[in-house]
Amino acid sequence: MITLVRIVFLFLCMVIGRAQNPNQDYVESTETSSFYADSFAYPVFMDNEMHLQGTIGYKFDDKFMIELQNYYDTYRTFDVHKVSLQLKNYVSDKLYFVNGVTMERELDKHGAITAKPRYLMTNGVGYDINSNIMMEVNHDLNFNKSNLGAYGMPSLLSVKSKIKF
Repeated sequence: MITLVRIVFLFLCMVIGRAQNPNQDYVESTETSSFYADSFAYPVFMDNEMHLQGTIGYKFDDKFMIELQNYYDTYRTFDVHKVSLQLKNYVSDKLYFVNGVTMERELDKHGAITAKPRYLMTNGVGYDINSNIMMEVNHDLNFNKSNLGAYGMPSLLSVKSKIKF
């Protein structure tokens, strides 16, 4: 029985590993388009928390692009939904500036009155270390000073990075 389980496990690992290799025809067709999409999600944790992000973008040229980002995070007592519209302007091959607006709202799971949505203005700078790693520093300024749940604040400086694999 254990041998059968090992064989099935190895077979599934090979199938999953093969599924991660992109189809070459698909990659070539997306490189000619100005539209792009990207998304990721963390797994569901023990208390049903889930975190996901999706991005839809359009490249006007090699130096200027616009992105619509959607974040959805679930927690025990509430969910947070964040929609962001950002402009990216590359000043060199790897260095870029970010400007945009964001709306963030809290969705209560238990019928309590939620706080007003937050409206933010984002300014920042980013650097593409290579095609799979980026780092970004952003300053978010809250327009309406709504203290959204436990994470509400009038101003936020954030440092983030993303690794694609």
